[in-house]
Amino acid sequence: MDLSRTRDLFERTGPFATVYLEARNPGENADKETQLRWRGLSDSLTEQGADDKTVAALDEVLGTARGGDLDAYGRVVVASRDGVLFDETVEAVDASGDSAIWSPLPELGAYYRSQSGSIRVLLVVADKTGGDVHQVIASNAEGARELTGETIDGSAAEQVHKPREGGNAHKQRQRRHEQASYQNAADVVSGIRSAASSFRPELVVLAGEVQGREVIREQLPKELLDVTREVDAGSRAAGASEDALEDALLTEAGRAATEQEAAVRRQFHEAKAHANAVEGLEPVLEAARTGAVATLLLVDGTEVPGDLYVGDSPEALSTDPANLKEISDAEPVSRPAENVLVRATGALGGDVAVLGAGTELQDNVGALLRFPTGA
Repeated sequence: MDLSRTRDLFERTGPFATVYLEARNPGENADKETQLRWRGLSDSLTEQGADDKTVAALDEVLGTARGGDLDAYGRVVVASRDGVLFDETVEAVDASGDSAIWSPLPELGAYYRSQSGSIRVLLVVADKTGGDVHQVIASNAEGARELTGETIDGSAAEQVHKPREGGNAHKQRQRRHEQASYQNAADVVSGIRSAASSFRPELVVLAGEVQGREVIREQLPKELLDVTREVDAGSRAAGASEDALEDALLTEAGRAATEQEAAVRRQFHEAKAHANAVEGLEPVLEAARTGAVATLLLVDGTEVPGDLYVGDSPEALSTDPANLKEISDAEPVSRPAENVLVRATGALGGDVAVLGAGTELQDNVGALLRFPTGA
């Protein structure tokens, strides 16, 4: 999972309030129940020492939330005195219920675990006149959830249906139709590139009309073409069924997730033979402190045990608070080891992968390294 979206957050100086709201089936008084849930969390933050500005920033977002907003999905919100810094709707943030945490660091370990097995998909439903570009989070466990969508109508005015007349006129019109199709495809590709730059998809699924897919695929840049898969489903026609398209999307996302995990496992075993991977809390801690972690490895269903002490920067972390006095002006604070490692990894440019339950890693944690640490 890509941590780049939260890198700025991890680099900030806290303290932070991290609020988790789990998805619940709505009752008859869903709005009132939501307000009561937030009121309890707000009181908890105040009791933990959260300042009024942070609580007020959260209240602007959660104090006005309606019950229906949280029916199907949970929510994770992080705020500080600077305002709301992160606000994400997710299918299952945690099975343990609502929580509010006041801490020196954003407590996003549970959030990133909740994304295990999910794939960020850019779904493109195309025809020769344009395409619909959807940003989707896909998971076989939770289904497909669309974050946003955009309709791109091609700018070519020429009709793109095949001409029927013969002779030279036929050939000329055919060339114009082809040019129009390529121009429309270029417009769609421009939209795909724009969406990809911020969404950072792990997979692009190209669906819809065969001819429309072909001309779009021909113009995709290599970095997107490498993660693109075509499916024989989907249509831009009004009233078209979406069931077959969703099934095809989830199938491709499942394959991509399986392939990703297999690749990480293979890379880890190969890297260990060359001192480019470590496992166990102490070696991973040392790698995180020096910025050597390229990918932090966690195990699904099993958290990293114990706590670590953190100071005033992501690299200020240790098992012993006395060790932080030379590199941190802040009073050391004990936090769950997993959250500390996730923050340090994300702030220093790494990412995280959650391997399947039953994976054997010492202390349930490992790391692929940018460079050997001698650990």
